[in-house]
Amino acid sequence: MLEGYALRYACYLFDFDGTIADTGEGIRRSVAYSLKKLGYEVPGDAVLNRFIGPPLHETYKQLFGMSDAAADEAIEVYRERYWDIGLYEAALYPGIAELLKALRDGGAYVGLASAKPQVMVETLTKYFDIDRHIDVISGTGLGRHSADKRDLLMAALPDGMDPARACMAGDRRFDIEAANALGLCAVGADYGYSEPGELENAGADVVFDTVEEMSRWMLASLV
Repeated sequence: MLEGYALRYACYLFDFDGTIADTGEGIRRSVAYSLKKLGYEVPGDAVLNRFIGPPLHETYKQLFGMSDAAADEAIEVYRERYWDIGLYEAALYPGIAELLKALRDGGAYVGLASAKPQVMVETLTKYFDIDRHIDVISGTGLGRHSADKRDLLMAALPDGMDPARACMAGDRRFDIEAANALGLCAVGADYGYSEPGELENAGADVVFDTVEEMSRWMLASLV
């Protein structure tokens, strides 16, 4: 799949949850743990999936009407389980490790931009042995920090990089909207946790149903 290729772009940025790795099980179970412990009714997976990708603080507030203080408490309880167990209830999407390696071997700059705390992304990239294929990780702090995807993308871009020479791949509208705002090619990873039509409606330049399809596009065939 990855033989005989040329890179479309000089810089490739990726979201993490739902794009690089399927982290849904650990996030769902840890959110459910926090809600149950705090006395909230635990919803089904359709609602819990909405926590995968966006900032946790805002999602707790939006979905459960929590105040800032209550959302902070919910995150603390969430992390009681997530740090020890939930973080590792995850798996790389098939073909992702090979794609990252091919991009780096081809001379591209590869970065991750995630609303997930940076220390968690760093831990998982080492756990999955893909850290050697990544130039930079742009994430958030453990406190209540801004998780505007545009800021995270800007921090991940190399100094002086022409936006026209870079693309951003993500599975939620926040990724696509941020890429568009910065002039990057917006690549939709529809194999993640997007809702039907979400990526197209957000303005994705291209949308792919599998990592294999995305790889064939990112690694433009020389044949």
